[in-house]
Amino acid sequence: MYPEIRLFSSLSLPTYFLIISVACILGALFFLRRAAQRQLDRVTAIDLTLVCLIAGFLGARLLHVFYEDFFYYRENPVAVLYVWNGGFVFLGGVIAAWLAASIFCNIKREPFWFWADVAAPPIALAYALGRLACFANGCCYGRECLLPWAVTMDGHLRHPAQLYASGWELLLLVFLLKIEPKCRLSGVLFNIWLLGHAVGRLMMEAFRADPRGDLILGFTIGTWMSLVLAAFAGFNLIHALLRPRTQA
Repeated sequence: MYPEIRLFSSLSLPTYFLIISVACILGALFFLRRAAQRQLDRVTAIDLTLVCLIAGFLGARLLHVFYEDFFYYRENPVAVLYVWNGGFVFLGGVIAAWLAASIFCNIKREPFWFWADVAAPPIALAYALGRLACFANGCCYGRECLLPWAVTMDGHLRHPAQLYASGWELLLLVFLLKIEPKCRLSGVLFNIWLLGHAVGRLMMEAFRADPRGDLILGFTIGTWMSLVLAAFAGFNLIHALLRPRTQA
């Protein structure tokens, strides 16, 4: 596709790394803006942003390295550092950022679910933009097809699975912003995002054909993680809706 943006004859930028960087920056700025609108502590918001970005980056990269292509990186350990070539598992980043944010909020005595609700739309935006990086890089490609919107990747006409995922997440972002005023309970908005994202990921996994590591009982690690996260989000939503309201 378009793995590089050539600036000069001797200088080019990796498209994947550039788009991912822009996605993270816009997501972080969106999060900080939402925190400011709610008059939340700016220092806490910035610290939490940095914690999640660093943990998410490491979690997404390490899950790819140790599960999707372990033997390659074992033979070429320095390639672990070649992040501009791609090789991230978003769900690994979500889980790592989640754990890091939980620890951060516990130490700072901050309400985790409240901050998670603030973060849900920015995460959706960053993910939608990030999948455009996959499309430009030619990774995460779809199964072969002959549909009018098929794209040529890996030498074949294929489903643009990356664009399917990006489009779904943009719709989810609009939905989150639409229902946010009606979400009065902490954690509801984030878990709606998590459930919606997991469903979208399951659909994307059905269209993908790129190597994603060994199958587990016939399914990819992304499918299993999505099923677990969907079940977790569903449980949290049911628990929140059935939780007794405190009388004023």
